[in-house]
Amino acid sequence: MANKKLRVIYRSNSHAPLWLVADKSGSWQKNGLEVDTSPQLVREKAVESLKNGSVDLISGNHHNLYVRNAKNGEDFVHLAQPTNNWTENKLIVRPEIRSVQDLRGKKIVADKLNSHAGLNIWLFLKQEGLDVDRGDIELCELRGSSEDRWKSVLSGDYDATFVTIPHDSRAAKAGAHVITVRAIPMIRGVTLTTTSSFVKSHAEEIRLLTRGLVDAIHFFITRKPETLEILKEHATPILKLQTDQEVETLYDEWAQSLEKKPYPSLEGIANVFQLAVRRNPEIAGYNPLALWNTHFVRELDDSGYIDKLYS
Repeated sequence: MANKKLRVIYRSNSHAPLWLVADKSGSWQKNGLEVDTSPQLVREKAVESLKNGSVDLISGNHHNLYVRNAKNGEDFVHLAQPTNNWTENKLIVRPEIRSVQDLRGKKIVADKLNSHAGLNIWLFLKQEGLDVDRGDIELCELRGSSEDRWKSVLSGDYDATFVTIPHDSRAAKAGAHVITVRAIPMIRGVTLTTTSSFVKSHAEEIRLLTRGLVDAIHFFITRKPETLEILKEHATPILKLQTDQEVETLYDEWAQSLEKKPYPSLEGIANVFQLAVRRNPEIAGYNPLALWNTHFVRELDDSGYIDKLYS
């Protein structure tokens, strides 16, 4: 019998490691699937591709879908969440700054203030008692690369910026001071997203995809040497990694972050919904749990399949 085919686009190259491991480890094929994955970094294009049926699922699209469902009555749905923590939690700072509280009255630079990353920074600072709206801190925008922003801190134009790996180690080598801060619970990265209508018409494919995703997570966590080889060969050009150490650091962060059972955390949902409300206050009364359908993860979990993988 021929494998069932699914088309998936991921919203950021940062999602690529898990999708690459799922493909190269044989996790899809093992479950009777052929999954075609490709990037689509423009949010609206990704959503329209899902709506018009040119793709079956999206990896990503987080806070903006709450808005579309709440305001427009659309039927987007999140199915699984392999990671539940914000990872842009490496803070590049001027030498005199030793803690988050030292940022009071300072200027932090981000890419787009209303992007997922920019809103994450706003929320993190607020939870640390530094309210941008109150004027405790100035959040500035500088389009460009992460390297552009951490170099702007080194040059003295700004006081701090948040980065992901490997930019923390690159900045440190250039003489920057790096602080790793608390990783707040957050819905981010590989969020398995489709529409309720697709779930109804393709329940078996979703069931197989969920099991394949769980198998890929297991492979990633338990088979480090093989996963490192996949990442070195296939993720290095996508993420522009420069050394074997950067690949290993990438692996370690993913392996520590992955959920063996890919449920979303309730705190992560609450936090990402705050980002959605920040951009669209009129949806504050919407129930964010209405966007989630974890039936297929629960079904697999209840069968004992996931526990058996790790026993």
